[in-house]
Amino acid sequence: MPEAKRFTRQVADCRLAWFEEPVNADNKQGCAEVRATTDIPISAGESEFTRFAFRYLALLNAVDIFQPNPAICGGITNCMRIAALADVYQIRLAPHLWGGPLHFSACLQICAVSPAATFIEYSLGANQLLHKVAEKNFTVENGELVIPSLPGLGIMIDQGFVEKYTRQ
Repeated sequence: MPEAKRFTRQVADCRLAWFEEPVNADNKQGCAEVRATTDIPISAGESEFTRFAFRYLALLNAVDIFQPNPAICGGITNCMRIAALADVYQIRLAPHLWGGPLHFSACLQICAVSPAATFIEYSLGANQLLHKVAEKNFTVENGELVIPSLPGLGIMIDQGFVEKYTRQ
């Protein structure tokens, strides 16, 4: 925790968008202490498994941004509950979107309906599964992701890609 506090002092003039998980995810009180010492927005939550953990972060005033990962926090339903908590506690929502296109599209749908959603993590390169498994890439127009509008999660899986890498 001292390192995180020192870091925030050293980069205070850099206008960082956020400082993600400044301490171990289990140290929620420590996260609150770091947040109390800086104007840099603090984000956390990609390692949290329940909405109750997010509620605890909110009650501690530990974060400015919730980053739930629907793949580990209970899927779309629990992620929507976490989004509702974010809205109630006036905490921004930026779901952890590092995964394949189904995970990514689920997060986009959550962001589309949550008033707390403000940021979307979007990889332009390193995550090949995101760009290869879906039939169409996600579209960015004027710096904003276009929410897919097909039924369900809004995307179609490229069956040829799946078959190519599936062992028979």
